[in-house]
Amino acid sequence: MNIFILSRKIYKPGFGTLYQQSGFSLIELMVSIALGLLIMTGVLALYSDLTRSNAELARMNRQVENGRLTLHILQQGLWHAGYWDTYVPVLPSVLPPTAIPNPCLAFSDWDAAYISNIYSIPVQGYTAGGALPSECSSIVTNRQADSDVLVIRSVSTCVAGVAGCESFTAGKLYLQTQLCGDIAHTHYVPGAATTPLLSVSTDVVYKKDCVTVADKRKMMISIFYVRNYSVSLGDGIPTLMRADFDLSGGVVKMQTAQPIIEGIQSIRFEYGRDTDGNGSVDIFDDCTTCTALDWANVVAVQVYVLARNLEASAGYVEDKTYRLGAATLGPFNDGYVRHVYSSYIGLMNPSGRREKP
Repeated sequence: MNIFILSRKIYKPGFGTLYQQSGFSLIELMVSIALGLLIMTGVLALYSDLTRSNAELARMNRQVENGRLTLHILQQGLWHAGYWDTYVPVLPSVLPPTAIPNPCLAFSDWDAAYISNIYSIPVQGYTAGGALPSECSSIVTNRQADSDVLVIRSVSTCVAGVAGCESFTAGKLYLQTQLCGDIAHTHYVPGAATTPLLSVSTDVVYKKDCVTVADKRKMMISIFYVRNYSVSLGDGIPTLMRADFDLSGGVVKMQTAQPIIEGIQSIRFEYGRDTDGNGSVDIFDDCTTCTALDWANVVAVQVYVLARNLEASAGYVEDKTYRLGAATLGPFNDGYVRHVYSSYIGLMNPSGRREKP
C-alpha cells in the first residue's frame, strides 16, 4: 500500500537539508468530509428536484396533447358531419324526421324511414347518465358517469379505392349518388332518383354521362364516449373511446368501442339549433329533451373536454371545480392535475345548406 504524505524542506547549518513531515489533522479531515457531504447533499437535492420537475412537466405535456388531440378528433368528425357527397337532404322544415335514429342498429334492420332520418340527423347525443338504446349495451360499456355520448354521421370524404383512401371492400356499406338523369337509359336506376344508393353489394349507379360508375363513399358513423378504465377494469384511467360502423363477421353493424386517448375524464356538449332556417344558431343547450326535429336543426356544437394527468402529483392539492358548459365537476381531491379544453365547432354541411344570400 502506498502512503503519500506532505513534507516541507528545511535547511539547517551543519545538518544540510532536512525534511519535516506534515499533513492534515483529524479535525481538518472531519471538517473536509462534512463539507463534502453538505455539497453532495445539495447536489442530490438539486438532482431530485429537477427529476421531479421534469416528470411533472412530462405529465402536463402529455395531458395538453391528449386534450388538444381529443378536440381535434371531434372537430374533424363534426366538420364532416352531414356530408353525403352530392346529395342534399330535404330541409327538416319541409320534411321533418320521424324519429331519432338508433345509432347501434345493424344495416340489415334499416328501412326507408330510418335512412331518411339519418340523412336529416347527422349529429345526435346522449347526456351524462342518459340511457342509450338496448342495442348499444355491448358496444358502449363502462361509461364514465359524468360524461356525454356523441354520435356523428357522414360518408367518407375520399372515394374508395383511390390513392390515400381505403380500398373498396365488398360487403361494406357504400353510398353512391346518381347523376344520370336519362330515365330511358339502361343505366338509370329509378330507385336512386331522389335518394342515394346505399349498398353492400355490387349494385351501382352512374354519373351524369350515364356511363361512368358513380363514386363509392364508405358510410361513416362513429360513437364517442368516455370509459372509466383504460386497459384493465378498475385501473382508474378514464379513456376516450370510439365505436365505428363497419363490416364484421359478414354483418355491417356498429363495432365494439376501442380506446383512443387515455386521461380524458369527461366530454360534454352543447348543441346550437337553428329554428328559423337561416343557418345561424338561435338556441344553445345540452339538448336533454330534444326531439327528432330539434336534432335535425343542430348546426353547431360546443365541445368541452376535461383532461387529467395519468399519474397523481405528490403534494398537489386538487380542490378545484371545473365548468363544462352547464355542468360543474369537482372538486375531486385526488392529487391529479386537470384542465378544461373547449371549442366551438360549426357544422358546415347542415348550416351551409340553410344559408340564404
